[in-house]
Amino acid sequence: MSKSINFKIALFCGGSGTRMWPMSRKNLPKQFQPLISGQSTFEMMVNRLTSKFAATDIFPVTTRDNVGWIAKIAPQIPLENIIVEPQIRDTAAAIGLAAVVLDKKFDNPNVLGLWSDHVVKNEQDFIRAIDLANRTVQDSGKMVEIGVRPTFPSVALGYLRVGKMIKNIDGLAIFEFVAQIEKPEFSSAKKFVESWEYLWHIGYSVWSTKKMISLFQKHFDKSYEPLVKIQKAWGTSAQAHVLAKEYDKIPKTSIDFAINSKLESADQLVISADLGWRDVGTWNELKDEMAEKPNANILQGDVLDIDVKDSLIYSTKDGKIIAAIGLEGLIVVDTEDALLVCTKERTHDVKKVIEHLKNNNKDSHL
Repeated sequence: MSKSINFKIALFCGGSGTRMWPMSRKNLPKQFQPLISGQSTFEMMVNRLTSKFAATDIFPVTTRDNVGWIAKIAPQIPLENIIVEPQIRDTAAAIGLAAVVLDKKFDNPNVLGLWSDHVVKNEQDFIRAIDLANRTVQDSGKMVEIGVRPTFPSVALGYLRVGKMIKNIDGLAIFEFVAQIEKPEFSSAKKFVESWEYLWHIGYSVWSTKKMISLFQKHFDKSYEPLVKIQKAWGTSAQAHVLAKEYDKIPKTSIDFAINSKLESADQLVISADLGWRDVGTWNELKDEMAEKPNANILQGDVLDIDVKDSLIYSTKDGKIIAAIGLEGLIVVDTEDALLVCTKERTHDVKKVIEHLKNNNKDSHL
């Protein structure tokens, strides 16, 4: 197990997972739900990381609602390590908060930032890529992004355009960074998949805290002053008051648009790694992840299926039989107080249900 005073892990787990309603709720988001083989993606990620790194070097970044789940699922992570956002303000604010807090605590450590709702199957390559990224940050002074080869033309992910290969170390290639393209049109995504020059941007990067803070100052200046004030107050009696007041001033936007899409070659290098990576952000993606072969059914609960094809039927209710006949390409999720039925192709629209519930004051179902 590796413990380093200058290497820390910021594990972001504050999202609400709205696209996986009705299992994912405000008080129990998808990253803490035991959706895959009886384990949550958060638990799987912590186990993956602690195979190499000390639990005391992991700093979950989340909202107060989730602190109890983290303590229950990963008691090996010290409670005082949890960096609590006073509210959800998208990924740029969360990363900025992690950067200033860890900089204050450890004086410019290298930080691995990553997300708790992903599946990573190739764990050895994952750890090797992190180690190489950390060493490369030390040697270059740049940020290092870990990207993966795209397997289909996704329009939901960003793409990293890379230049020439600088070196290859034990099968992991380090490339020049050219640009990041955020959520392209399908025609562009199709070209990217067919070209060696593009990798998926999955949001795994290693950076020194001083470097990250300087990028906020340069590219996202409206956040810089609030973050400086939060850093100054952190660890003092004024921490809670200043955090609540100043965090609210940081504009809501993603790190991709605030920082990453504005980076230049001088800022960053890219490592290409075969991680067996998947974002299980929708029910369809979860189905694809769990299916042993294409078009296989995923059935959980007491499900009677007659001539069902290419469908996911998920039930949390004991003693209730779900009988399905002749379904094809459907997602059915049955919980205590809500039922979702939609086609596989429309699972990204589940967030519209959340908007409808909010607009109609049905907060108990969120």
